[in-house]
Amino acid sequence: MLVVLTLVALTALPDQRGEAPDAGIRLYEAQLTLYPEADPDAVWTFVVPEALYDPRAETTTLFDLRDGARSEGGEIDFTLQGAELIIDRNDDLRGDHLLAVLQADGLELEMEAREGRQVVIDQRAGRFEVPRATITGDGLDGIYEDMRIAFDFTEFEAGGPGTVGYATFEAERGRAD
Repeated sequence: MLVVLTLVALTALPDQRGEAPDAGIRLYEAQLTLYPEADPDAVWTFVVPEALYDPRAETTTLFDLRDGARSEGGEIDFTLQGAELIIDRNDDLRGDHLLAVLQADGLELEMEAREGRQVVIDQRAGRFEVPRATITGDGLDGIYEDMRIAFDFTEFEAGGPGTVGYATFEAERGRAD
């Protein structure tokens, strides 16, 4: 009977687990490495003057990102820059204005938020999801809306009803002999 009364008394006590603190963890002159669970072959590195971890939202915000990169197999496939980049609890990256440079082709992908929709770098899908994008590079200039493009630029989808986009391609003509 004493054991039962003790158990009843213990269950009536308030929960003693601590809550996540209100204050975030702020780092200065930080170098961070991200190993996304959804993309196990990838390694992301970031060097920033300031980073803030919010334990309640489970997000990390990187400020003034000038040195970000995604590597696979030890080779950098693209670099990333932006004034503010958020890493969410799923390891996806979000921001309002980001610049990615595809290293293999030197293509620049400038990505912008529109109408409250942020740029999303989706780790599981391996793609950029961009409300408005400008692609520039050797022989390629284009502006696209509602764009989804694979990290390696091999799969590309843009537009939809009511969207605009235009592109300019340059090609060299070979001489017929």
